[in-house]
Amino acid sequence: MNHKVRLGPIAIFLVVVAVILTTLSLLTFATTSADRVMAERFAAVTKIRYELEAEGQKFLKEYDEKVAGGTAAAADRSASFEKDGYTLEVEVSAPDNNGEVQVTRWDLRKDWKAEDPFQNLWKGNEQ
Repeated sequence: MNHKVRLGPIAIFLVVVAVILTTLSLLTFATTSADRVMAERFAAVTKIRYELEAEGQKFLKEYDEKVAGGTAAAADRSASFEKDGYTLEVEVSAPDNNGEVQVTRWDLRKDWKAEDPFQNLWKGNEQ
């Protein structure tokens, strides 16, 4: 018996599978690269924020030492720390009768200014 094996449909099927697998692998690679970039950015921002938090805690410790030593002045009750566009502003209350202070402000922020989306639009005949 002679059986003919037709490779046409099988070859087309294998080509389609190869194209699909190649496309999926390229998408996986692109997604992985984007995730790595975002993780690195998040790590950098987290490091900056933790460093500012440490500076704020150091300020609170130094102010507590001044209160305990009796050398705390009204001008010493606020501080501002800045790093890479992030700002931490800290304020504490005046010491009460027991020498305790309260944190009245702990503001960690980054000022952001959006670009004008209409800056490249044609403004007519203005020169």
